[in-house]
Amino acid sequence: MTLANCKHCGELYLRNKTGYCPGCQKVHDRLYMQVREYLRTNPKSTVMDVHERTGIPLSKLLELGKEEYVPFAR
Repeated sequence: MTLANCKHCGELYLRNKTGYCPGCQKVHDRLYMQVREYLRTNPKSTVMDVHERTGIPLSKLLELGKEEYVPFAR
């Protein structure tokens, strides 16, 4: 077992492949599902479109995009 600090909150947790503690992973997954649902109905949306329509902070959307969770239109 290896310990690590969460990428989001810095809390110490047992390392997993995501880099998030269990609490932050739940939030991360919920935001991902929200973005995914929006992109399902609006597939050509940009990051700004998603931000304006969902209210999810740009920093979190960019993080999701960088981790290749969601494919934003370029």
